[in-house]
Amino acid sequence: LRCAFAGDGFALEAGDMLLVPPECEHGFVYDKPGVSWITIRFERAEDGESRWGGVIRGRPFTDRLVSSFKIAIPGSADKPYEKAFVGGFLDALLHYIRSDEFRQPADSPGALLGQITDMVLARGGRAVTVSELAEELSYTRSHLSKKFRAIAGESLKAYIDRLRVQKAEELLKYREDSISEIAADLGFGDLFSFSRFVKKHTGASPRELKGK
Repeated sequence: LRCAFAGDGFALEAGDMLLVPPECEHGFVYDKPGVSWITIRFERAEDGESRWGGVIRGRPFTDRLVSSFKIAIPGSADKPYEKAFVGGFLDALLHYIRSDEFRQPADSPGALLGQITDMVLARGGRAVTVSELAEELSYTRSHLSKKFRAIAGESLKAYIDRLRVQKAEELLKYREDSISEIAADLGFGDLFSFSRFVKKHTGASPRELKGK
């Protein structure tokens, strides 16, 4: 059976996942050079739920889920505890696709929040302005700012900074590069401005975070 969602030329973006039922063949391509993927084959016990297959687009939940997977499973899952982690990953994923959050329409407030989150995370912790996001989403700056505050209860600038500092904390804790190298990767012109940014949002210096 050739599934409609997995036809020739079907493109996945970085961070997307494709769930393929056993009876379906699939053919897909990545539209960007140098992108790799993880393939997981699993069996699911019959539970009365209808079968589902299709694309799981990257959203805040799936981004966190995949990030955890990459940290816990750096290579093949050979050890018993690694296999247990993969099982938990799949269980969380299946619960997610049954949730109301997954079924949100593309124009819902949650979907817009997901779009914005994806765009900020795609910068890898580097700065992005509200104006840049508004242009990409075909909004005016003021309209996007008002719409975002109504959805999230905080300013878009504050939200962008929060995601950036989360990325900075992740790099400081898990990368062996120097603080100066991490600051440069995140687009800071000097170590002082990076330290001030991190201290303002976390209450700790980059050196303190790296030592944890």
